[in-house]
Amino acid sequence: MFKIGALLLGLILCAGCSANAPAPEPTSGPASALPSSSSTFTLVAHRGGALVNPESSTEAFESVSRTGFPIETDLRQLKDGTLVPLHDETVDRTMTGVTGRPTKLSLDQWMAAHIRALPGGVQGTPTTWETMLDKYGGRNLLVPEIKDPGIDLAAFASSILGRGVQSKVIVQTFSYQAARTLAQSGLHVLYLLRKHDEPDPAEIRSSGIDHVGPDKSVSADYLRALKASGLTVWPYTVNDEPTASRLRRDGADGIFTDNPWALSKQLELG
Repeated sequence: MFKIGALLLGLILCAGCSANAPAPEPTSGPASALPSSSSTFTLVAHRGGALVNPESSTEAFESVSRTGFPIETDLRQLKDGTLVPLHDETVDRTMTGVTGRPTKLSLDQWMAAHIRALPGGVQGTPTTWETMLDKYGGRNLLVPEIKDPGIDLAAFASSILGRGVQSKVIVQTFSYQAARTLAQSGLHVLYLLRKHDEPDPAEIRSSGIDHVGPDKSVSADYLRALKASGLTVWPYTVNDEPTASRLRRDGADGIFTDNPWALSKQLELG
């Protein structure tokens, strides 16, 4: 009897393990659904959590990589075409050791510079998009924004598709033409909208774009229209709980924020 009982118990436990096993990670393109945000509220770590870490630094991205937050960054080109995380048209606000436009800098100059520290903190280390793909591609959800209009979209798409990590990348742009081109290449795309800009949601979705990022001032009616068209909606950039809670009530799937750690606690998401 003891042997039979143990056998039955083992079968029950084994069946339970199989039922609770995580689904395998999809490896195909946009036809494979991204992790659903229907039951969660996604907090995207804007510039690697710029209120907590040196903006767009190796240290910032590494910090976010240890969490469930998507990693957001802006991309611009160096002199040799290397894509690097940088928001502004020049490096002067965020970096030391270099100055001017990134298109005037070599890769060696970029990597020898530093990213300004937050008050009371330490300086950060520059990195590149290729390094981010190598370190986090397929593991963390990456949300790069094409900031430089001169970036070769085909080459950029190839850097993602060639690694087979497109199911874990959502590319952002304010350019509707670029958004359509990137979506047609097989990437997930988030079309960014400027304040008070309200293009037809159905037209956006029909172009193959699956995400949209309106300004945080987006009206409840327009947000719901975006949702009704089948778009995932992540407004930007929200650093206070009242605004985050309002957008969440209105139906947003998530937000871009400079401090996802604090908002996660305030919204009681963890």
